[in-house]
Amino acid sequence: MSFRIRHLTKLRSLIEGSGRRIITNRQWTVLDSQLSNAEARLLSRLKRAANYFLPQVESQKAARHLHDLLGEIELEMTRTYTFFDTYADVLSQRLAPGLGPSLAGCDVIAHDALYKDHPALAMIEPPIVFCDRGFGASVLREGVMMPDNIPNPMPLIQIPYSRLNEKYNLTSIIHEAAHEAMVRLNLVRLLPKVFHEGLQRAGASPEIRDLYCLWASEIGPDFWGFCASGLAQTGTIRDILSLPRQHVLRVSWTDPHPPPYIRVLISIGCCRYKWGHGVWDEWENDWVNQYPLENLTPRVKAIINQAIALVPVITGLLFDTRYQTLGRRSIKDLFDLEQLNPTNIKKYASITELDYTLRKGLSPCAQFAIFRLWKEGNAVDEITLNNKMTRWLTRLGGMGA
Repeated sequence: MSFRIRHLTKLRSLIEGSGRRIITNRQWTVLDSQLSNAEARLLSRLKRAANYFLPQVESQKAARHLHDLLGEIELEMTRTYTFFDTYADVLSQRLAPGLGPSLAGCDVIAHDALYKDHPALAMIEPPIVFCDRGFGASVLREGVMMPDNIPNPMPLIQIPYSRLNEKYNLTSIIHEAAHEAMVRLNLVRLLPKVFHEGLQRAGASPEIRDLYCLWASEIGPDFWGFCASGLAQTGTIRDILSLPRQHVLRVSWTDPHPPPYIRVLISIGCCRYKWGHGVWDEWENDWVNQYPLENLTPRVKAIINQAIALVPVITGLLFDTRYQTLGRRSIKDLFDLEQLNPTNIKKYASITELDYTLRKGLSPCAQFAIFRLWKEGNAVDEITLNNKMTRWLTRLGGMGA
């Protein structure tokens, strides 16, 4: 049993036995610390049981007590190995020569999206991005209890494998990182209040106020993603949410996700609020024409129309509300939106080598916006774009050739 307990601290040698670095030293330090604590706790419990009961081993009563204690330690160790196995599965993906370097670059994007000028964000451990099956992305936030009742030591961001085949839609990573940030900054609690008060002033009905308050937990991360990557976020959310009509126009009174129809219009509204008219006007026309509101039930149609009418109010609240927790700053003040100005991005988009943008100091999320502009302008075909982004992610992560 002690041999298996001591194996808990062998995760790094198991994964990085080839000598190839797959995550940063700080990330390993966080994981090693968690596993070392578990090993020390289990070994201490095992030694106490052995020291007390082994001298009485001839006693049947003592032997039974020892047997029960060993069984309890076995169950606790099994739970701990669930944590070990989770990270072994996540990190094993980094050994794949095609997948690993891209995931390392995704870590950098998540890190850039998460770390802003606020002390509450400085304490978050560097996130790890991994792939899994499914449609959408998700995040297991730092400190959240895992199924084995061990606190997760760092943000784990899961993306579908398919996203790495269309890398221009990887802004979903930024959205998931934003969930962590919104909780740390207490915005997940404050934003619904801001929406409620602002919509009340605008004369919105109680039902629409309640719905927008429910949706705030997803609208907030969408806005964070916009502040980090500009029109790239808008383009991605439009792509990902281009679903069958019954999904796009569905209204739920329990789902925190707004109807995709409204969610896309809010993101387009953010572009217009910040930069006036632009290519997003065309996106909006295409979106509205693709999903006419006819044949909806009267109630759902009325809700959708009211929600549309209030999009300018919501975007104004997102941009201009100042929070005490942010030092009387607004959310946008945590970002450099000027480098995301489409006029500036277009200048960089004419440059083939992104090493130039690195020298110019564009953040990884802002660099992402350049690729999205290439996609929107059909500057290159999707295969070429994907190959360019693969090379970019590899350089960004610094883990590959």
